[in-house]
Amino acid sequence: MKAITTAIQLPNWRFFGLVLFTMLVTACSSSDDSNPTDDDPDPTEPENKSSGFIFVGLTSSDTYLAKYVEELPTGTLDLSDGTDYTNFYPTEIYDNALFMQRPDGASGFSKIVVNADGELEEEGILATIEESSFALAIRDSETGIFHDRATPNTISVFNPTTMEVTGTIDMNDAYVPGDIPQRYQEFYIRGDDAFGIVRGSQGEDFNTIVMHHFSLASNSYVDYTERQGNGVSPIDFFEYVGGHVTDSQNNLYILDAGNTEGQGVPARINKIPVGSTEVDPDYTFEPAVILNPENVFLPMTYHLYVLENSTKAIAVVNTETPQEAVDIVLEAGGLQNLSEDQINQIFYILYTTQSARWCELDLVAETVTPIEGIPDVGVFAIGNIFENEGSFYIPVNTPTEQAYYQWNPETGAASKAFDVTGANISSAFNIATNN
Repeated sequence: MKAITTAIQLPNWRFFGLVLFTMLVTACSSSDDSNPTDDDPDPTEPENKSSGFIFVGLTSSDTYLAKYVEELPTGTLDLSDGTDYTNFYPTEIYDNALFMQRPDGASGFSKIVVNADGELEEEGILATIEESSFALAIRDSETGIFHDRATPNTISVFNPTTMEVTGTIDMNDAYVPGDIPQRYQEFYIRGDDAFGIVRGSQGEDFNTIVMHHFSLASNSYVDYTERQGNGVSPIDFFEYVGGHVTDSQNNLYILDAGNTEGQGVPARINKIPVGSTEVDPDYTFEPAVILNPENVFLPMTYHLYVLENSTKAIAVVNTETPQEAVDIVLEAGGLQNLSEDQINQIFYILYTTQSARWCELDLVAETVTPIEGIPDVGVFAIGNIFENEGSFYIPVNTPTEQAYYQWNPETGAASKAFDVTGANISSAFNIATNN
């Protein structure tokens, strides 16, 4: 993870009044039509594209190729003729525009649109001092937030339409474990309530997931809430792209990565119920544990996407720890005895082995159902989901295949939609539906 016009019959006197008013306004303004003011849109200026798709691929040189197409591909999408960027990793999509770190690698955030010629164009910039600043989220056409890591205790408020900073939120009173310098890894917005995932300024993880709660109505810090772990092991967190984190009841779901070092803390979907700003301690949905309780080394879930107007979601769920990794643990005599080299070996195996599956999740029943017809992928495989006309397009990014598969949630059927060549899959966006 998107208008109903009601006709109202007016009494006759109101109708004639409205017609008269319209005629007067038209007459008063007609004399100025040949001399538009600076505040009026230029009628000769072509509009940006409001539909179509942007595909992004990662090259062998670690740069990004981005390409706009008007229609979904059939057969094969070739990214080799896309525009080459130092960086092209959007964190938000809103009003047919992508918001991200500046694609030339400079400090700040960019608003990227598709102009009338189908070219990607930087329409606005939010300045930051620290070039690694990453966290940005948008509520509506007037309100968005971002974090400059150079000012760790301040969150900036901006207007996504004009790209102007409109205010700041003082977070000096917010709780940080160990009272160390902080940075925000991700923002979530639900109405006036916003939540920021906290890490140490150098990327330190804590043994809980700390979420700062602040108000966009008062632009002030309110309190914090936590996802508890085992009290010892650090819990990791991976970024997500765009929204798609609330269900049909407006419950908010936040996925963490658990412990990625084999210390027995599974990745968990955390729920902040509608009407609450606290993590529900009784909601402990751990999809990888449900799919395979024996997968104790890396019970990982990734790429959570909550379906619109639904209580279902899609995610990548690791099904098992590859036997090669298990053998290394057994040879060492247990997880606690692993050397740094052995841990690195295990993670190389985990990154390259197709041991995970795209699954449909029921967020109420807490069930996990693998989607048939989509090949297994690596649990850390890159790529995001997008929706078009009721179907979802799911990336398959493996050493032998680069493709998008089409999944129909009504029928449960999935099949390959098109292959991707010219670069490895990175991300894709439907700008018409902002996903």
